[in-house]
Amino acid sequence: MNFKRGGCLMKKQKMYKSWGLLFSSVLAVSAILSACQTSGTNPGASSASGTGGNAAAGSNSGSKQGAAEPAGPATVSMLNVYLSNTAPKADGPIVKETERIANAKLNITYVPFNVYSEKLNVTMTSGDMPQAIMVENPFVTSIVNGIRAGMFWDLTPYLNEFPNLKKYDPQIMKNLSVDGKYYVIPRPRPLVRLATIIRKDWLDNVGLSEPKTVDEFYNMLKAFKEKDPDKNGVNDTYGMMIYENSIPTEIFAWFGAPNNWKVDDSGNFVKDVETKEYREGLRFVRKLYNEDLINKNFAIVVRNEARKDLYNNKVGASIEAIDAVVPFYYFQMQDTKNFYKMTVSPPINGKAYAASGHYGGALISKTSVKTEKDLRQVLRYFNAVNSDEAKAEFVKVAQENDKKPAAEQFNLDDLKNLVTTDAIVYPTGTTDTDTLLKSRMTEYAAISIPDPSSALISPTQTEKNEQLKTILTDARAQYIMGKIDDAGFDAAVAQWKKVGGDQVAKELADLYKKSK
Repeated sequence: MNFKRGGCLMKKQKMYKSWGLLFSSVLAVSAILSACQTSGTNPGASSASGTGGNAAAGSNSGSKQGAAEPAGPATVSMLNVYLSNTAPKADGPIVKETERIANAKLNITYVPFNVYSEKLNVTMTSGDMPQAIMVENPFVTSIVNGIRAGMFWDLTPYLNEFPNLKKYDPQIMKNLSVDGKYYVIPRPRPLVRLATIIRKDWLDNVGLSEPKTVDEFYNMLKAFKEKDPDKNGVNDTYGMMIYENSIPTEIFAWFGAPNNWKVDDSGNFVKDVETKEYREGLRFVRKLYNEDLINKNFAIVVRNEARKDLYNNKVGASIEAIDAVVPFYYFQMQDTKNFYKMTVSPPINGKAYAASGHYGGALISKTSVKTEKDLRQVLRYFNAVNSDEAKAEFVKVAQENDKKPAAEQFNLDDLKNLVTTDAIVYPTGTTDTDTLLKSRMTEYAAISIPDPSSALISPTQTEKNEQLKTILTDARAQYIMGKIDDAGFDAAVAQWKKVGGDQVAKELADLYKKSK
C-alpha cells in the first residue's frame, strides 16, 4: 500500500496504532511463551551506532532511483540478535567494517538470542519499530500475521531495481516467500549445518575414531562417560550436551525418519512423529538419557549455560551448526584458557536433513520506512552489502581477523548475523579446521534430505503453531525422561492431530499439489 502525503497522514498513523492493537493479544501470548523458555536469564540489550567512511561497495546501489540519490552513507536502524556473551560494540570491528564496506551509518539495537523473540514481539506490538528487523524464522504466527496485515514492505516490485538483491539463490528466496511474495532479504546459510562436534583430544584419549554409525556414536558417548577422557582420575564426565529442549533433529535422520514431513505415494503429508523411524530415534535418545550419556537438565538449561560443560571438561560432544559453533568454541577458549582441538564426524549412517539455506533475514518496517523514497534508501544499504565488491571485502575482513592473535579476534558468527550476503557463509581461511568444516558441509549437503513443506504456509499451522509445537515438544521430553511410555506418546500425537495436525497435513498436501 502506498501512502500519500497530506490527508492520508492521520489515517496512516491510526493504521499503525491498529496494527499494534490487532497483534497485541497474539504477540502477548508469544512473549509469555518466550519468557517462560528464558526465565532465569537477564534480558539485556545494547544499542550500537556509528559513522561510516568511504567504501568500495557503497555506491553500488544498482537502482535507477538510487543512482539519483545523494552519494552519502545510507542510514539504517536495525533490531538484531547476538549469540556471543556480549553484543558487538558500535565502535567495534563488526559494525565499523560493515559501515565502511556498505557506505552506511548503522544504528543497531542488539538483543541476546534467548530473549530475542520476546523483544521482537513487544516491538511489533508497540508499532515503534526500527527500519530493519532481523528475524530467524519469518513463518512464526506473529510474523506471518504482521506481514499479512501490512506491517512490512512487500519487496517484490522493487527487486528489479537493485541487481544485487536479485543475486540470491532462487530456492532460498522461494523458501522465504510468504503468499508468493518476497518480504525478507535473506541471511544465507549452508544447506546443511547440523553435525556432530567432538572433542578430538577426548577421542584420542579413549582410542576411538570419528563415528560413522549409530553404534559407533553410542560407543563414543559411553566411552566419554566411563573411560576418563579428560584424564583427571575422576568420574565426572558425560557424552553429549543438549539444551533448551531442542533434541537435535539429525538423530532422527540417522534412523530414516523424514525431514519434518514426508509425502506418501498418494500425495498425503505424514508428520515425522507418526513414523516408526522417528520412534526408533526417540527410543535411542531415551536410552542416552537413562544411561546418563546426555545431561539430565536438557529440557530447561539455556544454551550458554550448557556450553560451560564443554569449556569445563565435563562433556565431549554436541550436535550444532558447525559453521558457526566450531569457530565460536575456539573463540571462547581465549576467555576460558582451556585449549583443545575439535573435530566433526561424517554423516552418521550416511544421512542428514537439508535446512532452508537461510537464517531468516531482514524485514523492512512500514512504521519507520514510510515512503518508497525511504524504502529505496534502506534497500540501497542491503544492495551494497551483497555486491561483488562488498563480498570480496567481507572475505578480506574475515581472513584478516583470522590472522590476528586469538585474543584480538572478533566472533565471526556475529558478522554473519549482521550481513545479508553469502560471502562468509563457508569458512574463508585455509587452516585445517576451515578445510574440515568446508569438506563436511559439502559432504552433508550431497546426501541431505529435503523438507517437502518448505515454502508452504498452512493457515492452520500459522494460527496454531505454538500450540501444536508445544504438544509434541512436551511429549518428546516426557518420553525421553520416562514420564510417559509409547502409549502416552501415541496419545499426544492423537491430540496434536485433533487440535490441528490433521488439518495442517491436508492443507500442506493441497499446497504441495498446486506448487507442482
